[in-house]
Amino acid sequence: MTENNRILMVQPYRQLVEKAVAAGFEVVSIWDPTLQTEEYLREVARHSRELLSADFTDEPALRTLIRESALAHNVAHVLHLGKESTMLPAALEADALGLALNPPEAVRRLNDKAAMRELLAAHALSPMRSATTDTPTEVPSLLRDFGYPAIVKPTRLQGSAGVRLVRTPDELRAWQQELQAFAYDGPVVVEEFLDGPEFSVETLSAAGVHQVIGITAKQVTDGDLFVETGQLFPAPLPAETAVEMGELVTALLDAAGHRFGPAHTEIILTADGPRVVESQARLGGDRIPHLIRVATGFDIEAAIFEALAGRPFAPGTAARSAAISFFQLEPGRIEKLEGEDSIRELAYVHDVRFPYGPGDELPVTVHSGSRHGFVVVEGADARETEERARTAKELLRVTYTSALLNAVQPQATHPMVPERTLLLLGHLTEPLRIAKSLGLNVILIQHKDKFDPEQAKLADVTFVADFTDWSVVEPLARAAHQVWDFAAALSLTEPGLEIAGRINDLFGLGGTGYETARLLRDKLAMRRHLAHVAPEFAIGAGPLTDRESLAAFGPAHGYPFVVKPTDLTAGFGIFKVSGPEDVDEVWRHIETLRADGVDRGTTLYQVGGYLMEEYIPGPEFSVETFSFGGRHVVVAITEKLVDETHFAELGHAMPARLRAEDERRIEAAVAAFLDAVGLKDGPGHTELRLSPRGPLVIEGHNRNGGGRIQTLVEAAYGIDLVRYALAWPFGLVEPLPARPEARAAGCVRGLIGRPGTVAEITGAEELRAHPDVLAVDIAARKGSVLRAARDNWDRLGLIAVTAPDTDKAVLLCEELAATGLTVRMETEGEARA
Repeated sequence: MTENNRILMVQPYRQLVEKAVAAGFEVVSIWDPTLQTEEYLREVARHSRELLSADFTDEPALRTLIRESALAHNVAHVLHLGKESTMLPAALEADALGLALNPPEAVRRLNDKAAMRELLAAHALSPMRSATTDTPTEVPSLLRDFGYPAIVKPTRLQGSAGVRLVRTPDELRAWQQELQAFAYDGPVVVEEFLDGPEFSVETLSAAGVHQVIGITAKQVTDGDLFVETGQLFPAPLPAETAVEMGELVTALLDAAGHRFGPAHTEIILTADGPRVVESQARLGGDRIPHLIRVATGFDIEAAIFEALAGRPFAPGTAARSAAISFFQLEPGRIEKLEGEDSIRELAYVHDVRFPYGPGDELPVTVHSGSRHGFVVVEGADARETEERARTAKELLRVTYTSALLNAVQPQATHPMVPERTLLLLGHLTEPLRIAKSLGLNVILIQHKDKFDPEQAKLADVTFVADFTDWSVVEPLARAAHQVWDFAAALSLTEPGLEIAGRINDLFGLGGTGYETARLLRDKLAMRRHLAHVAPEFAIGAGPLTDRESLAAFGPAHGYPFVVKPTDLTAGFGIFKVSGPEDVDEVWRHIETLRADGVDRGTTLYQVGGYLMEEYIPGPEFSVETFSFGGRHVVVAITEKLVDETHFAELGHAMPARLRAEDERRIEAAVAAFLDAVGLKDGPGHTELRLSPRGPLVIEGHNRNGGGRIQTLVEAAYGIDLVRYALAWPFGLVEPLPARPEARAAGCVRGLIGRPGTVAEITGAEELRAHPDVLAVDIAARKGSVLRAARDNWDRLGLIAVTAPDTDKAVLLCEELAATGLTVRMETEGEARA
């Protein structure tokens, strides 16, 4: 060891700090406190000379902290053995200080999937067809020439996140939508699909000399997600194959310029020999160092610091076999959990982790972060070890609150006529009544959180399942189609629109397909699509990827601008950035929403990606349409009552008070928009502003408008658009010949309460008895906590009225909203809503 025994470690796991200290080093640690628990970081601090905090998303600040800490503590080396996302910034700063253990370029070549693929090709190693795009949106055009099937890999995501096998354009579109949940818009590597078992090779290098520590056999999920379900060490391989893999990996490390430390390289053993999938300058995950220690007695983590001290290390020979195996359980809410202690008591079990308990929701496993825990076991050989892993996992018994799928009424109550049979996804009970009144047979797939027993009485067949999850719905739809041969699939609720489109495409039913539904739900995809096919609607827009992209949008496109989720409704999560001074506060809000998800409204929505777009000035309107074979009929134009200080709608007035010229402009704009997104049949709800440039679309939906707009349509025009939506696919309604004439007017007013806890609400029944009141909906109850209005979910409720004209309807609605309801808050006297 050199005289200076101080090292600076970025994101050091606690066992690495302990082992560095045991090897004779003093450690200064840097961690992002948002990435670990306080208890974990206390353990890191206990073994560190000093623990410093940093925001790992702020690269300049992190590099400054590394530089200042390294100089202040006079360290001999800067070492990063954590996640790849901050390795390169740490290596760059270490190199500038002369303290780097690896050249920054070596780190980049290994960790960046595109750079590694270029490196392999340049050195004629691991031949594989591949190509790189700058963004996910360019992948479809590339694949037209590259061909299917193919592997798509975001280069800057870690682990298996976003890595998928795509076999068709539909699967590619699903993958693009998945990436929005990661807010990812960076480069993508496209690779040929390689068939064969998967392995990882663990190496440890010192002074440019690479030693193969061992090879691990991987188990992965079936299908297209590549989620690892287990690791077995050592891999049961012929000696010559293991040597060939080791030589390939050391050649890669030499080519990259890797000099020091661990590397984890993943390989597929094809019929033509081993091929490198990817590599990282770090230890293998999934407890692979633990498996090596159990099987060989060699501690690769401790050996890193022996090598850093200049002392030799010698990998051990495997005398045993070890495995980590992940639980693969059905998703659902846990009611009862048994068997974890029984697993721990098994002599051959080294570790077990199941981080869920009664009341927790077991997620669908889509990446490494959503797996269900694991067990680590040992055995005399691979066969015994794998059998012991299966035996241990079988001891864990989970009882669910409700099954993932519950066929409430799996058999039709009477013979069903295929040409009159509808598959309906979700929605309220009233559309079921309407469907039955039309003489339709109904197969209902309803979410357990929205299920009403009356729905099962009305529907011919009812399945309780998550209708927003295609992996759940697809087998149900296939079975239902085989048994009952339904003629149409439909959803009248936002979370089911894309799934209904997939079903329409799968069976060639007509109606709105997945691509149109996706464009209408995904606001970023819609903006990009309109920029190409309907430039008259184009505005400045782009994905929010990080704080820097948020700060850069205003100078590029002007202030104010709007930031909103790509696929949510009801004004949720929308922020207006009026100037550079708003950037930090908006970014904090967005980070909180991404971490916590939707905190009100319905659980069927999740916060995914974010979109930034120019703010559109001007009065706002929504347009209800119905399309008949590509002919769009405007049924109603609604004037939105808004408050520019937030995104909660105050209400709607119908018909909108517009000049005839502006009405014609709006009608033409909506028809052009619906043509552009490919909507040909069924309802449409388009929101726009009458800007100085003319009508500009804010967003659109292939469903009817919410917020009691349909109640106003029926009162003003005598048209039930829900009935039209259900009847049109079966030819049970005549097309509207033209836009109808209004016979009355209406207004809906949102009831906005004061922040606090509701003690009592009175006056609702008296309001409902008013001859001109169409509806009074009260969302709050005694004990409800009200907040300052930010979006539509923060409203106390709403009231809808009718009157001879719009002015009278608005006045009546405002009067009744202001005087008809009394809300008493806890610790307060009476007050009007």
